[in-house]
Amino acid sequence: MSEFRLRETTRPDWSGPVVEIWEEDELVAQAWRDDQDVLIEFANDRDGDPFIMDVPDLATALDNVTRILGDEGDAAGGVDPVEQLAEQFDHLAVKRGPEDEGFYPPPVAVRMIRHCEALGLAVVSMEGFQDVAGELVDVPGHRADLGAAHEGEAWPTFRAGCNVQAEALVEKWVRTRGLLIAFEVRDSAGESYIL
Repeated sequence: MSEFRLRETTRPDWSGPVVEIWEEDELVAQAWRDDQDVLIEFANDRDGDPFIMDVPDLATALDNVTRILGDEGDAAGGVDPVEQLAEQFDHLAVKRGPEDEGFYPPPVAVRMIRHCEALGLAVVSMEGFQDVAGELVDVPGHRADLGAAHEGEAWPTFRAGCNVQAEALVEKWVRTRGLLIAFEVRDSAGESYIL
């Protein structure tokens, strides 16, 4: 199974955005939009051999590359990236709050953060809770305002910084028994949404 990370960047020889596909610390491919086409250039691994990839994981990564490089508003038929995220993960919330906010277990949280990065969204805040006798109680030391920590940075740097920090925190918090995590994400237009 392949675990791909996407990173939006630029290249000196190309005027538009470029999306890099990474597996662990190796660059697998670069993709860009040329008129109506999305083109991809695959790399060899550090030994000079072709990468061997899981087809469903690669297909998901390529779908997300197309969304990132799509026209403003979205390449997937006008579906908003926040709606795409909600469609994929809403049903995995263990609990729902009074304003329909979701509370997600850590393994789902990590997948959500990775999808945020792929969809061009930034995780700007997270808070950890435990279910105590049917009531959600916040866990001390499990609150992060990631957006404030990266405020003022260019959007690609802001988004990447928030998402990397969010994933690192979930991996640290996972030791807390029965943890559920609530998220707030922001899109490139600066709008924030509670999931």
